[in-house]
Amino acid sequence: MRLDRKLFAPAALLLAPGALLLSLACQPRPAAPIYGPWEEGLTLVFENPSLPQPQRSEDRLQLRVARSPLTPGAPKVVQLDLASTRGHMSLLARHQDGGVAIVGEDGRELALVLPAGFPAQGAWAGPGIECRVIGRAAWTGASILPATSDPVGVWIEARLAQGLRRRTLYLPDLGEVEAQEERDGGWITVNRLVARGFMDLPAPKRP
Repeated sequence: MRLDRKLFAPAALLLAPGALLLSLACQPRPAAPIYGPWEEGLTLVFENPSLPQPQRSEDRLQLRVARSPLTPGAPKVVQLDLASTRGHMSLLARHQDGGVAIVGEDGRELALVLPAGFPAQGAWAGPGIECRVIGRAAWTGASILPATSDPVGVWIEARLAQGLRRRTLYLPDLGEVEAQEERDGGWITVNRLVARGFMDLPAPKRP
């Protein structure tokens, strides 16, 4: 799925001190790594480094976790709001047994992102696509993350029916942070996380 992108001021994504940090500390944490964004209010900004400026900045994509169950344990369905200069859209992402899927309002699976059992599940396939886990690696762009974030993620490789290969690095609590495409015998980064923060205070923990 190709998504439009939008430029957002990096200053708006900086973590506010004091009350914000205390509120984040009170949020329930999943028992096992979740390879996707799930914390309410979490805002991620991506850009395509292969594009020239100013197009690279103009085509940025913002992803924000608009709604997430504030209950102990792993989140089930979270609402993701995406915005760009050309518009915006919302998606529902379901987390289950390590897997991530995009679902409809009725709960029907629309697209599989990661399979149940990930990353132990080393290979899977869907219509016109085959995927496999390559291995773990530390993300080279982890300097933008807080010190408490885990910089080690899992690379997967997807091969499309047309022969195109794409590699994606997933980090705990963030999901995709970098994607590469094979071009002319080399790997070119076409999507990269460039900013992470909270746009507003997460909702208070429910009893």
